[in-house]
Amino acid sequence: MRINRLDLTRYGKFTDGVLDFGYRSIGSPDLHIIYGPNEAGKSTTFDAIVDLVFGIGTSSRYGFLHPYPTMRIGAGINVGGRNREFVRIKRPQNSLLDDQERVLPEVDIKADLGGIDRDAFATMFSLDDESLEKGGEGILASKGNLGELLFAASAGLADLSRQLTVIRGDADTFYRYRARSGTLAELKGRISDLKQQREALDLQASEFSRLVIERDRLAGLYEEAIAARAGTQRRIEEVRCVLNALPVMSRRGSLRDRLTDLGLVPQPPETWRQELQELKRSEIELRVKLEDVSATVASLEREIEEISIDPAALAIASQVEELSELRARYVTAEKDIPKLTARASELSIESILIQLGRPGQTTPADLLLDAVTTGSLRSLMESKSGVDAKYSSAQDELLRAERALTNQEGVEVDHALTSAERVSAFEKLQAIITAVPKSDQDVILRSLARREEMARRTLAEALTALRPWQGQVEALSSLVPPTSARIESWKKSFTALEDQQRISRAELQRLELETRRLEAEITTLRTQAGRIDEEMATVIREERDHAWTLHRQTLDNSSADAFEIAMRRDDHLIAQRLMHFADMGRLNQLGQRLAVVVADSQSQEKILAEARSEMEALRSEIRRGLAQSGSDPAITENPWEMEEWSRRREAALKSRDELAAIEREIHDVRDHVDRSRRLIVQALADAKIPVAMDTDIGSLISFAETALNAFHASANSAAQIDRLRNDISERKHILEAADEASKTWLSQWSALCAACWLRDLGHIPSVGAVTEILTLLERLASAVDARESLVDRIQKMAKDKHVFEMRIHELSVSLGLSAEGAPLSLCQAIFERIKTVGHNADRHRNLREHLDGVRQDEHALRVGQGLLMVRMSEMMDFFSVGTFEAVETSIDLAYRRRDLENSIAQSESELFEMTGASSMVEIEAMTASADRSALADELAKLIPLLDDQDARCRDVFHCRSKAQDSLDAIGGDARVASIEEQRRTALIEVEESARRYMEIRAGVAAAEHALAIYRDRHRSGMMARASDAFRTISRGAYQGVAAQPGKDGDVLIAVSASGGSKAANELSKGARFQLYLALRVAGYHEFVANRTSVPFIADDIMETFDDFRAEEAFRLFTDMGTHGQVIYLTHHRHLTDIARKVCPNVRVHNLEDLGRPPGFQVVAAE
Repeated sequence: MRINRLDLTRYGKFTDGVLDFGYRSIGSPDLHIIYGPNEAGKSTTFDAIVDLVFGIGTSSRYGFLHPYPTMRIGAGINVGGRNREFVRIKRPQNSLLDDQERVLPEVDIKADLGGIDRDAFATMFSLDDESLEKGGEGILASKGNLGELLFAASAGLADLSRQLTVIRGDADTFYRYRARSGTLAELKGRISDLKQQREALDLQASEFSRLVIERDRLAGLYEEAIAARAGTQRRIEEVRCVLNALPVMSRRGSLRDRLTDLGLVPQPPETWRQELQELKRSEIELRVKLEDVSATVASLEREIEEISIDPAALAIASQVEELSELRARYVTAEKDIPKLTARASELSIESILIQLGRPGQTTPADLLLDAVTTGSLRSLMESKSGVDAKYSSAQDELLRAERALTNQEGVEVDHALTSAERVSAFEKLQAIITAVPKSDQDVILRSLARREEMARRTLAEALTALRPWQGQVEALSSLVPPTSARIESWKKSFTALEDQQRISRAELQRLELETRRLEAEITTLRTQAGRIDEEMATVIREERDHAWTLHRQTLDNSSADAFEIAMRRDDHLIAQRLMHFADMGRLNQLGQRLAVVVADSQSQEKILAEARSEMEALRSEIRRGLAQSGSDPAITENPWEMEEWSRRREAALKSRDELAAIEREIHDVRDHVDRSRRLIVQALADAKIPVAMDTDIGSLISFAETALNAFHASANSAAQIDRLRNDISERKHILEAADEASKTWLSQWSALCAACWLRDLGHIPSVGAVTEILTLLERLASAVDARESLVDRIQKMAKDKHVFEMRIHELSVSLGLSAEGAPLSLCQAIFERIKTVGHNADRHRNLREHLDGVRQDEHALRVGQGLLMVRMSEMMDFFSVGTFEAVETSIDLAYRRRDLENSIAQSESELFEMTGASSMVEIEAMTASADRSALADELAKLIPLLDDQDARCRDVFHCRSKAQDSLDAIGGDARVASIEEQRRTALIEVEESARRYMEIRAGVAAAEHALAIYRDRHRSGMMARASDAFRTISRGAYQGVAAQPGKDGDVLIAVSASGGSKAANELSKGARFQLYLALRVAGYHEFVANRTSVPFIADDIMETFDDFRAEEAFRLFTDMGTHGQVIYLTHHRHLTDIARKVCPNVRVHNLEDLGRPPGFQVVAAE
């Protein structure tokens, strides 16, 4: 997978931005640097690549400029071995499109990812400062298995351990060692319970009959107890009913007596009591309001009589606005007439006439020209400069073209080169020269030569590293190296035998020291106590018995002396042994221990000899692992060295293949150069330019370019002469047209001047003279118009003054005012009279309207008072009384009678409910002869009896229920069979679950074992790559990385250049980041070794790196670029220089150069 182009159409801050990575160059690393200052969009670009592949999430932080429906990313990607176009939009489904806006399946863009999801892609192939720091913390914590840390990305086993844990937990739910809970424990408990139930139900028939008889007997007793309790309960309820009815009957009699004492009155409606209060309140309110209204009417009538109105002034009140307008005009005329008269006298029309040369003109208006004449004159004046300029320009252009033709005709032209045949040949030569690169071939050949030399040196170094093997590289490929499984088997056997030998040697050394220690202790004890061991005692005892036998045979003095000496030695030894009894026991123990140690030493020597023999056989097998014949030299006897030698062999074969590829590429380039040389020679020959066949391609191109330059110069000269001749002919026509236009303008100008008073000047005026005349005529027209306007305004103002004065005189006479005085003073007096009469008229009208409203209120109040009296009369007639107070008394009496009747009815209802009787006669008969004290005594005796009967019922019912439960528990043969069936089902479930448990545990064990083998097989290669990368980044400060077992798994160790080691938690922050980057680089190489390459993207991860370590990191990226695309985003400009230093072919892209749209564009939502 490779990104050829990234289109940031509408994403984040970008609009129509394009990052063109181009196609991959063969033979050079595919390394790209994207540079941009802060806030230039590096992180946006970084996230855009991930969103392109896996889709834009439900919420995105890059929708601030372009709304969600308009967001769009595109790319040209090489996926699945071919170049394709993809478009990603913001949509929940079907968001992946092609360049024709057709929906594509997600698998099309993820074809080379091998099922990797978004999180795995971010972990494996996209690095930023956050993920780098988290990776460093993960290494610091050494969490999980080191194999998972190193190889999860390459092997796709990131979740395998967790899945195995889940599966193992599923198995543990059935059974876990020493656990009290679990499915198995539950099933065992269930089987035990079912067994107990079956045994409890397995009774005899006699027991069943006894239980039936007992149940029936208890059922009869229960029925009798229930009947006795029911009788007692009924009597208690009857007594309580009578006792409860007695107080109610007493209260009913009292209420009936009170009702009899009250007089009889008609029963009024329910609302009369509330209505009576409202009537009393309304009567008072109406009476008070009528008094206030009467006083208000009298006051308003007095005020109306006191107002006087002037009829004459009121008649002319409607003329106030007209009089105000006339007054304003009069005041304006008084001020403006002197000013306008002065302005009219200041206008100087005579001076303008003098400038026009017409001082005696009596009617200045006759000199003014009409609009048509003025416009025509101005149009001709404006076109005059254009006509003259065209004529002058045409003359100059004609002279210039004639001089150029004269100069060009003096240049010598080779007409032979311009023939049709030669032109075709030169065009063919031009096409060939254009198609053939001028310098790239030499550069490519030199670059390939350098690469060939480097590849040869690399191959030689790789072959040197294979020593002691010697031979040609072709022989190396014929060797069949042992398989990795065989090497792993050798390593395990070699390790086991080495461990066995080391253990045996250590054990022999220990046993030898133990033997020496025991012998020293025995010697010391014998020195201290003498020979008192069992062996010495046996020898002396045998000597004693032998002396005794000889003495018995001979019975002489010598035998007696010998026997005596033997007896004394035996007695002395016994005495010594008794004296040193403890030492003797210790000596026996040491002797036994020494014998055991000697036997162990012999066993270990045998084991060591067998291990050495097996090791020699293993070494012999390893030596023969690569030997094709008996004469081939042995390469190594160590399986690890054999594995390393195999890896070096693969590197040598890879170097051989790279050298062969470079040689083929050199051969192709040279063939291309030869083919280009032949084409150029043939083209030169067709163009009649002789050259030698062995001329190098650079000289051929130079000859061809010289010939083409000469051809183009001759062709251009001939074409230039023809063009100039055509140009002169065209210029002459233009000059004639310009001369004709000048004559036409002059005739039009003369005609216009002759059609107006300008003809009286005696000659045709020039353009400048007419320009000045038109300016003066504009001033004359303005002066004439201004004077006529001023005279008209003065006349109108004088008329306004006269009209105002006459109107004031008429109004003064009608109002009886003196007509003498200034018009403005009289006008003000008239305004005062009109204002006064208007105020009085308004006040009179307002008071009259108020009086009418008050009288209407008075009428409404009197109507309401009449209705109130009618209602009060109706109530008095209902009760047959004559006063309103008597009505109130009758209503109170009626309500009291009704309350007593309701209380009596409620008492009777309570009695009916208590006793259940159908009439009061029955209730009165029930309570008439009742004795309260006797009933209370009876009730007191019945209540304890009822409690005893309740207890009796409960006891009998409990015994009967227990007997019934015993019978139900037996249930016959079907119940026992059902329990047995459940027990057998549980046993089968245990069997099946146990089988599944064993299968799961065996599968988990096999998977874990396979996973461990896989990680162990890949550990060495991955560790070697990680070590090389870490050594490169740290510039030799660390030799590499190693692993050792820890409490919770393998622990990562960094090996320093001095040979020391540091755990991950002892490294600095920068060193941990470099270590994590080295692990990522190793994982990337492992991934691309087995799968299609995927772009590796890093976003400014060298913040903690100095320039030297940054240079080494770019060196690693360059190596990664030979296998796949590597993209690094940064805002540090100096890193681009470092990258160019490490990899001259690096491609640098500047985010500031991304194109922006020229303006606002309408974008349709997708």
